[in-house]
Amino acid sequence: MKVVGSPSDGDMHPRKRRRKLRSLAFMPTMITLGNLLCGFAAIHFCMRSMYGFGAGVAPDLTGPLGHPFIERMLPSFLSVGAGLVFVGMVLDCFDGLVARMTRSTTNFGGQLDSLADMVSFGVAPAALMIAFMTKELAGDSIVPSPISAHFLGRATWMAAALYVAMAAVRLARFNVEHADVDADHGSFRGMPSPAAAAILVALILFQEQFRFEENSVLAWLRNALVITTPILTATIAVLMVSRIPYRRVHRVYLAGRQPVWQVLVFMLVVVVFVSSPSITLLALTIAYGISGPLHLIARRFRGGAGHETSDLKPASDQPKKVSGA
Repeated sequence: MKVVGSPSDGDMHPRKRRRKLRSLAFMPTMITLGNLLCGFAAIHFCMRSMYGFGAGVAPDLTGPLGHPFIERMLPSFLSVGAGLVFVGMVLDCFDGLVARMTRSTTNFGGQLDSLADMVSFGVAPAALMIAFMTKELAGDSIVPSPISAHFLGRATWMAAALYVAMAAVRLARFNVEHADVDADHGSFRGMPSPAAAAILVALILFQEQFRFEENSVLAWLRNALVITTPILTATIAVLMVSRIPYRRVHRVYLAGRQPVWQVLVFMLVVVVFVSSPSITLLALTIAYGISGPLHLIARRFRGGAGHETSDLKPASDQPKKVSGA
């Protein structure tokens, strides 16, 4: 016989489930801190790649991780730093997901996430670009610096500084404009900071992996790409604070039911990535980077407004977590 007013079995299960979810509230914070530490580690490997320059010794290109597949993609300490930025992006995707699953979305989590993104997707990519250009321009005695005697040295430093500043503005702008908004949309305004970092580090990974014979056409093309790296960095910085609409890849192309041809394309991309990871990453990130302007231009030609995303936010910038943290 049940006692009047006593909780039934059906009432107990939701309470147990809520207690369990509250006990997991620390997980989003740990994942966000993991993202932050990936950015810090990327800066460490960036510094490690510069150790030899002070003594006039070439950087170590011996594949520091000791695994054939990883060494093929990360042949230097600078490449390891770039790879850690990508690891931070994966963690950045999961901390928001875990925060929503554990019902621990708070303003504190959003602020912590923005700070972690600033390190991993703002400072770390800019530092990697400076280190990469320092290595590439060492033969011409050009040092990226605001007081460099060479224009390319000053331009490189200024492009990196602009990238860091725009990443900060990108994150702070959303925190102010959407402090009380908890909406999830299929697109958002401006290139998200993880996507901007992905383009920059994919460019570094590609150039670190491929070395061509001197005086060959491919070597000339690579040198031209090195010279344009500061320009690309500044362009990415401007796109971050623009109002150009960008789509969420996981919401538009991965979530829900998708056509068969799209699944086949995804499988093909995975196969190509396994065979040529750096080329695939560079192609995918650049394609995403230009998708926003191309989509806007297409809408303008069709007579659309091109600015339908009034309160949109990249997944990396969404407020997350953590009650009691």
